[in-house]
Amino acid sequence: MDNWLTRQKSIAQGESFTAQVASQVASQVASFSQGFADQVGSSVQNAPDNIFGQPRFEGGKWVADSDASWEADNELEQSLLSDIEKSLGVNRRRLMEVRITTIEERMHSMFQALPKNEYGKLDHASVRYMLHRFFVQEHGWFIDGLFSEGAALNTSSPSDALKDRVPMFVKGLFDQRLSGRGFGRHETAVIVAVVENSVHQEAQTSLKATYDVLSIPLNQSFDMDGADMMVQMYMSGFVMNTNMPSISGKYLKRQWATMESRYPTWPRAIAFFEDVRKSKAPGMTSFSFSEISVIVREVVDTFGTFVGKQCQGLKSSLVSLERKGSAGCVNLPDFYKKGLKADSNWMFVESPEYLRHIGVLDEADMKNPHVLSANYINSPTNCLQPTGYYMVCCHNECDDILGHLEQQLGTPAATPSQIVKALRGTSVSVSSLRAGSIAPSLRRRLQEVADSHDGRVPIHGRLFAQWLHHVFPHECPYPYLSGSKHPQWVDDFEKETGKFVALTDEEMTSWVVNSSNTLVGKANKTLSADVGSCAGWTHEEELFASIPHARPLHELENDPHLWNISGGIAFAAAVITFGITMVRTCKTMTKIRYQPKMLLV
Repeated sequence: MDNWLTRQKSIAQGESFTAQVASQVASQVASFSQGFADQVGSSVQNAPDNIFGQPRFEGGKWVADSDASWEADNELEQSLLSDIEKSLGVNRRRLMEVRITTIEERMHSMFQALPKNEYGKLDHASVRYMLHRFFVQEHGWFIDGLFSEGAALNTSSPSDALKDRVPMFVKGLFDQRLSGRGFGRHETAVIVAVVENSVHQEAQTSLKATYDVLSIPLNQSFDMDGADMMVQMYMSGFVMNTNMPSISGKYLKRQWATMESRYPTWPRAIAFFEDVRKSKAPGMTSFSFSEISVIVREVVDTFGTFVGKQCQGLKSSLVSLERKGSAGCVNLPDFYKKGLKADSNWMFVESPEYLRHIGVLDEADMKNPHVLSANYINSPTNCLQPTGYYMVCCHNECDDILGHLEQQLGTPAATPSQIVKALRGTSVSVSSLRAGSIAPSLRRRLQEVADSHDGRVPIHGRLFAQWLHHVFPHECPYPYLSGSKHPQWVDDFEKETGKFVALTDEEMTSWVVNSSNTLVGKANKTLSADVGSCAGWTHEEELFASIPHARPLHELENDPHLWNISGGIAFAAAVITFGITMVRTCKTMTKIRYQPKMLLV
């Protein structure tokens, strides 16, 4: 999360965690793959060819007709759960089944508000969007393959969240279902449960590796202080993405002892770990590997949420840097001036090139660039990457606002008045919420969006996200068109470009000294037009999924154009019917006229 980690991380980072996990998961996956493939293979052999457009698994991939509407059934879920039972016991299977039901309930509002296809299912883009938001909401996990990273909306399959987590055969089943009728709430919940289970198994494997590095037998029991120490040792490796098999116990202890210099919120994290221990093992005085494993599982589940909450300090720092009349925007020289002071956990040292690349820098006025506060808070620069599979980042408060709207509206689109009314009842605590007195200019903007969509605003579209940014400039990031920005984690950017993300003190000083202080006038002029953020307004729309353009029946009844068209169609139908009748009559008369001649022949 904190930018201190950017400079310190390389000290402790070895090979990627994904490579470590791959070797450990491979043995578990092998038996699953064989058993599941044999089970499904025998069914396929006894089935008729291509029944109901069923896909074929050939050459390591699924082959199916493009118009196939094949649906996976409960056998897929039961096979997954059966394998979990074989590997982990019947209790884990029962937990998974209960968890799937819980996930379905927690998904209800979001699922109801997303556009459905003709089968009442979610399509490819909607499933990916829903999975991303759900993992962020539940765990603070930004999962690779779901987090769009600025790419076009359909560049990867939602089942990429399962990569290396289940056999390729199973991933293919999920893909094929998506290419058929789509996913319902239950299927989406199954994917979430499988991913969660995989993350928990990784955590247990890594905990065992921590014991091994410290030369502690798994049957060792600890008192309360010892249990806290083991959790801290494990989490120091988790935060620093340490490759446990490649380090020594001495190295791990040294890393743990210096965590506060590497990760300044470490003292608060320790208090969080202890709170989890108290909640999961109340009153316990002796802790075996099993008890510590339960604590670690809960910590991993909720650490992303803990990290997200720490970002309130970042938000406060950015708000304090804003000049009068520039809500949600910080002048870039002011940003670097704060970085030079180094008086907080947040360093504010990223280069303009990196800020531009990840969609944080607004350069509408090239002489006065600003940092968009909400975009910066929700950017990868403030994320931890404990594994190669997901990151934990700042909590996106705009998701809370959108989640409230989904719950209140229950539909993919709504009228401007319905949206404003729903916002008035929000329980989201944000200083910029003035739903009862939204500026007239912003009300007009919302109506413009509605006018371009037959009178209703798609709440999962770019234009509405842009409107939310102007109403909530500190909470909602400005939405760029997909593919125009490329949010990358610091290490990935540096590897790709060969350039350091952090500016030197001399470079930041140069920005401060050479800055032109003309932002105030510019900001006031911009805000008088758009009221909210210094970011401008663009009219390009982008939807996460298409919405049928259905209009209320009373509007259709009163539409004169529709009546004219209907009348024309009715007249044409009458002419065609008359013509067909005349043709049939002529044929009948001709047959009667020539029938005697035919008989004579």
